[in-house]
Amino acid sequence: MTLEVHYKLFGSDGVSLQSQELARALEAHGWQPSFCASDVPEGTRGVRIADLSYRSDEAIALRARLFGSDSGDDDLRSEIARRARPIRAAIEAYVHASDIPVLHVRNLMSLPYNLPATLAIYEIARERPNLGFLLQHHDLYWEGPNARSFETRDHAVRELMDEIMCPRLPNAVHVLINPIAADALENRFGIAGTVMPDAFDFERELPVIDEPAFRRRLEVLTGGPGPIRGEDLVVSMPARVAINKAIELSMQFVAGLDRARAQLEDAPDGLGSQRRRFTRNSRVVLLLPQGEDLEDNRAYLDRLLDYARHLHITVAYAGGFVVPDRRMQPGDTAHVPFYGTYRAADLVCYSPEHEGFGNQAIETVWARRPLVVLEYPVFKRFVRDHIPHYVSLGGTEELERIHEFGGLHRLSDVHVARAVSDAITVLRDHELERRDVDANFHALRSFCDAGIISARYIELYESLMR
Repeated sequence: MTLEVHYKLFGSDGVSLQSQELARALEAHGWQPSFCASDVPEGTRGVRIADLSYRSDEAIALRARLFGSDSGDDDLRSEIARRARPIRAAIEAYVHASDIPVLHVRNLMSLPYNLPATLAIYEIARERPNLGFLLQHHDLYWEGPNARSFETRDHAVRELMDEIMCPRLPNAVHVLINPIAADALENRFGIAGTVMPDAFDFERELPVIDEPAFRRRLEVLTGGPGPIRGEDLVVSMPARVAINKAIELSMQFVAGLDRARAQLEDAPDGLGSQRRRFTRNSRVVLLLPQGEDLEDNRAYLDRLLDYARHLHITVAYAGGFVVPDRRMQPGDTAHVPFYGTYRAADLVCYSPEHEGFGNQAIETVWARRPLVVLEYPVFKRFVRDHIPHYVSLGGTEELERIHEFGGLHRLSDVHVARAVSDAITVLRDHELERRDVDANFHALRSFCDAGIISARYIELYESLMR
């Protein structure tokens, strides 16, 4: 039995979805994972600890003091220790009562969103050598566009972070989700970690949804009034609205598709797997299906919508009624499962400029949808060799900046034009699309199917139990 620990584990963010995928696969192997987070639902095996949240008023206020312009409070380290005590006590009580031998800790030890939680886990690991700890780092706090968010002027806090973040402990192993992060961990701390790709259950069924009803329910944020109709071409960007996702690049691709309307209208057999009949009255729609952590990224969303209006494109949002698949209840007609939203997409444009792995690329391949992707560094080094067919937006090293709209990223006109041409070829040639998506499915499944990855995790768990 293992205990999965994170700030939250039942959202539609990448870490939550990966935890849920692994749990399903472990259960198929006869393993019994429990859950420890701020959002563990009632009736789920595990323990809900509200103090693990990084979105509570208390956690947000503490981060502002730790990493804000007023950082340097002499009492911060003692306050962190005080807040860590109840978290530690609750975790230890559950571990003892449930006879848990291994804790699978996700991102708490590599992203300081809630330092008391990190300290609590560190103290348990240091003082309980009989327990095993698998410390999985989906992100590293000193890398990517969010690194500046974790800079502090407080010397005591910096010392504490050096001690407890990504700690070297005899009863712990470190797991990274890509080799670039593994190199970074070894270079900074001299720790050799295990590289494990994110996992997905390729045998699961794509949820059935009422696609016309789903489209009608979409909130149209820009581009005129709704509803979104069956003859509209939907391009999904299924990641969270967050600055590292560079959603503005997907907007540029959608604007390029809209400029190529004549080729879309001229498709004799319709567009995509659904054979959509694109007409003069049809729209090219950018779909944002996730609402996870939206309020934390409201300023970025506002910039995006200003930019979308500048580009004269239609943006639709489903985050108000889309929920993680694991939270769907039988007979629930008020919500739509996140994975089901792929049914409403004619293709997916995934454009992050910094990403630890890229769950949405996996999901797109599983859902057998054409993939348009910005070749972010991890994709280039670790993922793309397992996805033989995709439309490229180029690499991150080729991005430019827009001086307006807060310095958003920009693709060159050449890359947009080439990607639009390649995407239209796939949308119009139905046999080509079918061959490509099938080949992607089989190639990626052999790399990161949940059955394969869960067996590797069980080996690590068992090594920690010896």
